[in-house]
Amino acid sequence: MKSEIRSGTLLNYANLLLRIGVDFFMVPLLLLSLGKSEFAIYTLAGVVVARLALCDFGLTASATRFLSEYRARGDVAGEAHFLGNLLALFSLGGLVVLVLGLVFYPFLGDVFSRFTPGEMKIFRVLYLMTLLNTALMFPARSLGGISAAQQRFRVPGVITAVASALNIAGTFALLLLGFRSVALTALTIGTGVFSLLCHAIYCFGVLRARVSWNGWDVPLLRSLFAFSLWVFLSQLINVMNAGTGNFLVALTQNTEQVTLYTNSLKVYGYYFLSAGCLTGLYLPRVVQLVVAGATPEEQTDAMIRVGRYLVVLLVGPLFVALFFGREFFSLWIGDSLGSATDTCWLIAVLLMLPQTLSLVQGVGWHISQARNCLRRRVLIAALNSGLFLLGGYAACRWFGIVGLAAWGIFTMITQLLMLNFLHYKMELGLQIGRFYRSIFSRCWLWLPLLGGLAYAVHVVLPLGSWWFWSARVLVFMSAYTAVMWWGYMSRQERERVF
Repeated sequence: MKSEIRSGTLLNYANLLLRIGVDFFMVPLLLLSLGKSEFAIYTLAGVVVARLALCDFGLTASATRFLSEYRARGDVAGEAHFLGNLLALFSLGGLVVLVLGLVFYPFLGDVFSRFTPGEMKIFRVLYLMTLLNTALMFPARSLGGISAAQQRFRVPGVITAVASALNIAGTFALLLLGFRSVALTALTIGTGVFSLLCHAIYCFGVLRARVSWNGWDVPLLRSLFAFSLWVFLSQLINVMNAGTGNFLVALTQNTEQVTLYTNSLKVYGYYFLSAGCLTGLYLPRVVQLVVAGATPEEQTDAMIRVGRYLVVLLVGPLFVALFFGREFFSLWIGDSLGSATDTCWLIAVLLMLPQTLSLVQGVGWHISQARNCLRRRVLIAALNSGLFLLGGYAACRWFGIVGLAAWGIFTMITQLLMLNFLHYKMELGLQIGRFYRSIFSRCWLWLPLLGGLAYAVHVVLPLGSWWFWSARVLVFMSAYTAVMWWGYMSRQERERVF
């Protein structure tokens, strides 16, 4: 399965780079074609309905964990029975999403009262289209758990890449033909349906997944909901954190500020997702470790192994954002937003800095799931999310979107400290001190060296065009790769890469 994980990681990063490339070319085109106002509405409509998708109560994320456990125990009949109950639950979940979305629909004008009548008319159409698609696609959400539990990542990654390529080509074509946000949303829905159909064929035709139905299994459902409740609460809390502060911006500022904050979140969001490209593949292996009776020390070793690779993957982009990000935003969307791009850069960097310390602990989330120890973790996150919502609204209203980002930093750091001490150390018994010492070994040497290299490249090489910007980033990343390869990674870690 190592080859599947390696291939899955490469495909995940390829898909992520494809999405970044799409935003790189598409966002300026969308801004010019749709305008700041409709661009903000187009972005926000999908975000609103995505929050309704949380009505799966954490079942989507829980499916991989339970299926991995059945797979680790070799219980084929139990796996089929579980899938039958899961598909039935997802069908009911789709109906719940549709009903709740329709109930919320008449109140859209009250919630987003700053929208003009024309903006609200477009927003309502996009909202209904995305809502219907989300409800209809709900039963297919279990498919990702099937392939992940079997640690099959190649084909799903290829399917995702093909669907993304179709969406890119279609979007360019529609914009060139003069179509606007409604047509773009219809295209996204179509490529999503295509992707899900391909996943279904792969799971049931190639992986031979089986579904059996012998009626509702109440003890199984009770166990599933007891676990998924905490996953759901964790997802709900993540929605209320700094990553979705655009809701608070929409409530307190105008659509131009929503556009600024949204573009900041795009860069921050891709940085966040870059860690998940690696850690997202490790839940089945962590479940196998726990089922096999791994000690907290061995679980800490697993965190360290993945955490050190995450340091290599994250620190480079972080330095690029710090030293070259301001020019990137100016070149990227400066024609549409002007000097306001400095605000976009500042917010993105402010959010990325504290988040790095959390992202390198990504496997810790899987350990919490595998050991069914989510309660304390969720309560800690809930406390800090409450702080973010209460203080974030006031910060955004009085100090604007930069104030909102600054308050988000405070809540991120507070949550990280509480999770490390109260959850990882005291509850799970993980050796957090050893973890940080291991992943940041010799940081007193390589961090200042990298900072000096980035500053030298920033000062010496010229500015002013994409060619010069790309050359500066290429020079720095080449030096960065050499420093981390020989000055940070051990011989065993270098061998594992290949």
